Amino acid sequence: MLLLNRTLIKMAKGLWGWIVGIAALKMVTLMGTAAFARIISGFLGNVDSPSLSWQQARSAIFSAFVAALAMLLAELLTGEAEYRCTAKARQSLRTQIFSKVLELDVGNVEKIGPVSAITSSVDGVEAMQIYYSKYLPGLLYCLCAPIYLFFQMRTASLPVAAMLFVISMGLMPLNNVFRKHIEKLKTEYWSSMEDLTGYYLESVQGLTTLKLYGQDERRTAVLKEKSFAFNRKIMEVMRVNFSSFLLTDGLIYGSVVAATAIVGSQLALGRVTFSAALMVLLLSFGFFGSVRQLMNATHSALAGVSAAEKVSTLLQIDTTRPYDPKAPREPNAFDGIRLENVSYSYEGRKSALRNVSLTVPRGKITALVGLSGCGKSTVAGLLMRFFDPATGKITMEGQDYISFTPEELRRRIIMVPQSVSLFSGTLAENLRIAAPQATDEELWEALEQVRLKDWALAQPAGLETDVGDGGGKLSGGQRQKIGIARALLCQAEYIIFDEATSSVDIESEQEIWSCMDELAATRTLIIISHRLSTIRGADVIYVLAGGQIAQQGDHHQLMERQGLYRQLVEEQAALEKMGEEGLRYA
Repeated sequence: MLLLNRTLIKMAKGLWGWIVGIAALKMVTLMGTAAFARIISGFLGNVDSPSLSWQQARSAIFSAFVAALAMLLAELLTGEAEYRCTAKARQSLRTQIFSKVLELDVGNVEKIGPVSAITSSVDGVEAMQIYYSKYLPGLLYCLCAPIYLFFQMRTASLPVAAMLFVISMGLMPLNNVFRKHIEKLKTEYWSSMEDLTGYYLESVQGLTTLKLYGQDERRTAVLKEKSFAFNRKIMEVMRVNFSSFLLTDGLIYGSVVAATAIVGSQLALGRVTFSAALMVLLLSFGFFGSVRQLMNATHSALAGVSAAEKVSTLLQIDTTRPYDPKAPREPNAFDGIRLENVSYSYEGRKSALRNVSLTVPRGKITALVGLSGCGKSTVAGLLMRFFDPATGKITMEGQDYISFTPEELRRRIIMVPQSVSLFSGTLAENLRIAAPQATDEELWEALEQVRLKDWALAQPAGLETDVGDGGGKLSGGQRQKIGIARALLCQAEYIIFDEATSSVDIESEQEIWSCMDELAATRTLIIISHRLSTIRGADVIYVLAGGQIAQQGDHHQLMERQGLYRQLVEEQAALEKMGEEGLRYA
């Protein structure tokens, strides 16, 4: 029953006052119980005595009433303290977990997975808060209660007090045998729940695709199988819990029967008074109250301990980044961004980039092209400093990337990803994510630049138009344009477009490319695009293959060579021609 988890203890900052307070209130309740038992047993033991006066009887009744009132008050305060400890624990735990999640960059989020982050901060916290509001106070109480009751009962019957004390203290190591098995099952239970949660979430998000290809029934069958597997884990935990309670309750009730027999024989032999025997009977079962409370809390807290392992993995992720503000500036610095012999590998995968060297001239358009998996998005991630290169270095206008914090860097370089993330709320709120202090005039100007001002003006609420959950009330093109408008509002000098038009209609794509052409006059653009016809005007094009630079040059130079770029352009042109002919005949 000793679940002293290092992660949970470390995260208990600010909760110890409540934990100790709850244990103290439980001790007050126990003291009231002992006082009540002593008063009642003394009163009933002398009720037929001629020497018992009405004043003594009244005093005993009043004392019993005060003890009962103290017990009631202590119980009410215990409930209130547990509630406040629970609320404080939830707030503290979620703050710590959310703060850590927000510290993670893209690379670390991919390591743990979004489902793990969700279960840690939601279900994990619900399980862990029991550890603070129930288990730790129960443990402190369980260590003090048997000692206190032993000294209360020893004057009445030392053999019974000693027997109950030994058995109550022996229940802890006995339950540890079951705890170890349950702890293993809880870990499996937690993994099964995470697997089920992730699969269900993925199924809901991809429901349209499943329906389109007639795979919903197959998916349902797998989901049902995972649900049954999770249910089996729950039943295994409950079965071991039942066995544990059966053995423990057997010992507890057996001890109470034995205590009754011993004190009864002592009473028959005249070794104890009737009052003393009655007090022993009243307190015998209460001797195990603290142990039973701790047992109940232990089985619940085991889920928290299992969840803590997941949270510990999250909290132990090193989010520190190399930072040297005094890194020397290069003499005769290149006016732009330079990658020098950069290599990078994702965990558990082969190298994504190998000795890549390229330059992004300031005020120019640089394009990155290549087959899927060639390393284009990895270059974009490195430029945004979502992660740092394994070898090589990146400089911006002569300053090493490590001389900037990620936050400082991202004020100078921003990215419009393939899928723009919008949040529930208004159009203005989503735009001001990039510039919280932006005026309405600045928002309208950004919308005008991305060809979205007329649409916004046509909405009854204008800038206060609700975009829906995740931008669900907008089209794909409108979401991408808002993403570009956000990038413009942050006034970054460099803008990366990572397949920014891959999920929009043709009309929106043409408007976005027109906007990008205008931006090229004032900003430095890095464009990653699958549509090669749209990057013909780039000042320099880098062709990546297998994580390396295969070719570089402008469109005309690359087309004159017999290489990968020309092959890709010709294949894409042929496919587009076939598509146009198909539409003409349709």
